[in-house]
Amino acid sequence: MNNTLLNSYSGIKTHQFGLDSISNNIANINTIGYKENIPEFKALLSQHLDSTNNAIVSSDMNYGSSVSSNAISTKTGNLKQTEGEFDVAYTGKGWFVVGKNQDGKVEFGGDDFNPDQESYFTRDGSFLRDANGNLVTAGGYYVYGVDLGKIDGNKFISNTTQEQDIENLSKGELKPLKIPQDLVYQPTQSTKLDIALNLNASKSSAALSDYLIKPDGTLDELRLDALDLDALFGADKNPVDARLNPDIRITLKTGKDQEVARQDFVFKYGYGGIEADEFHTFGELKALFKEKTGLDIEIARNSKGDIIIPMSFEIKDGSDGLEGPRSLTIGGRFADRLGFSFADLVLANNEGQVGKPLYIASHTSNAEFYDEDGKRFILQTQYFLTQSADKQQGILQHWDTKTSIYDAKGEVKLNDEDIISSLDFDENGQALAPELEIVFKDHSIIYNYGGAKGQKSTNFTYQDSGVLKSDTDGKTEGKLTNLQINEDGVITLNFDNGVSAAMGRIGIAAFANDQGLRKAGGNLFEIAQGTGPDGNPRALSGNPILGWDEKKGHLKFGKILHHYLETSNTDVTNALTNLILMQRGYSMNAKAFSTGDDLIKEAINLKKT
Repeated sequence: MNNTLLNSYSGIKTHQFGLDSISNNIANINTIGYKENIPEFKALLSQHLDSTNNAIVSSDMNYGSSVSSNAISTKTGNLKQTEGEFDVAYTGKGWFVVGKNQDGKVEFGGDDFNPDQESYFTRDGSFLRDANGNLVTAGGYYVYGVDLGKIDGNKFISNTTQEQDIENLSKGELKPLKIPQDLVYQPTQSTKLDIALNLNASKSSAALSDYLIKPDGTLDELRLDALDLDALFGADKNPVDARLNPDIRITLKTGKDQEVARQDFVFKYGYGGIEADEFHTFGELKALFKEKTGLDIEIARNSKGDIIIPMSFEIKDGSDGLEGPRSLTIGGRFADRLGFSFADLVLANNEGQVGKPLYIASHTSNAEFYDEDGKRFILQTQYFLTQSADKQQGILQHWDTKTSIYDAKGEVKLNDEDIISSLDFDENGQALAPELEIVFKDHSIIYNYGGAKGQKSTNFTYQDSGVLKSDTDGKTEGKLTNLQINEDGVITLNFDNGVSAAMGRIGIAAFANDQGLRKAGGNLFEIAQGTGPDGNPRALSGNPILGWDEKKGHLKFGKILHHYLETSNTDVTNALTNLILMQRGYSMNAKAFSTGDDLIKEAINLKKT
């Protein structure tokens, strides 16, 4: 039998294998996550020819061809956008990890990986949920990943910090992922409440009585005397601006006709004290009036002695009229802003002249917190400016605060006594606020209005007063609305109570040698086993490598795209071209086989003749 038949027969088989491989690639042109095979051939046998007597050229004779490999193409296929809730595509080096066992796990740890467990690898990211909420492939295999353990039945319990989540998401133990359809956010009780706000001392005000009237209805004289008058607003509800309008000008006339004595006084807003005819607080202004003019300035009251609301200042003559009748003229820009400018006012003993209503720089913030049943309440804080900042004098801006607890609508007050505290801003505008312990329903809440999550409270004059950020660890119950999967495969669940929290991540494994993986059908790959030089079994691909950095948690070799799928990576043009080449190769080997057959027939016929 001549070698032509053997060579052409092996060529036919080899090209038939190539045709089968390429046609299979074409058959899977629309298979999600399919990786095409690349058939490669090699010479089958070789024999050295010594009979040629050629001293220079080493001659040999090859006998046929055989399949060398049917390698996997690891290039990324095209991406197509989808609307599938769990559809994901992975670009780069690596594979999704899936398995048969609902209670199984995959641990990454170098040589400790167990290749016998029923785990597989795929690039088909068309995942969905089964009847129990398990994340599975279309073939029913469970999708493995990092589960943060926050789901208990159909309850989502957020009991870890963001830093703890990042640490746990970086671990190398993968388990089947489960997200029940009826998942609800478990109500959590607030243990802390932080807010950051801006307090603009020139934008909003409150009735002066809100600050100066005690719960028992009496006037807080200590607060009144210590009040910085630059914190006041006039009747038009605009700041008095004591630094721009500093002066009070007073003229007192005593006696009749030719015996009238005149006294002129100029008092200014400042820090020089009574000796310099300067005042800063209401107590200093009252003392200055009494010592220099004999007049009294106090909170206005009616004939019954009750405080007039809205509050204003009243000027009285306390001289007992011993020096004769007196008339008073008051002017100046600060007097105008305080609302008691008048001319030639005849003073009667112990009778007063009431100015216009006054207000105080103030703002009210509202922040939500929750009890153990997820019921919402309002923590309301009212801020009163009591000392205006002056950098030249090294004086801090000081706000007194009053905090109360209200129902969810902010209508019914639930605490008997307000929590009194303060908020300061230093010369650099940095907020200085103590933490308050609020006791409600036998439970403590740590409250801080100095800042929240990287945002400090401010006192910018170019920004309206208001809450900039609020943060509490408590939440009401919420239903799962949707989810998001970021580029690192982290799954974030969104609930209708405004909570967005991570529950885990999709597992990614990579291999040093992807060609060592073996197709297992159904778009799945498995680790193929071989024998090492020492005779021990080994994974041809090498043990799987965790797809993310165990310190920072970011994917190392690629990224995940949510609402995308990776299509087959078969190149149609090359596949059709190679199919023609394989066909030609097959035809030529068939022709060679026919020629060898004809030669044998001719040799047999020679013997017959």
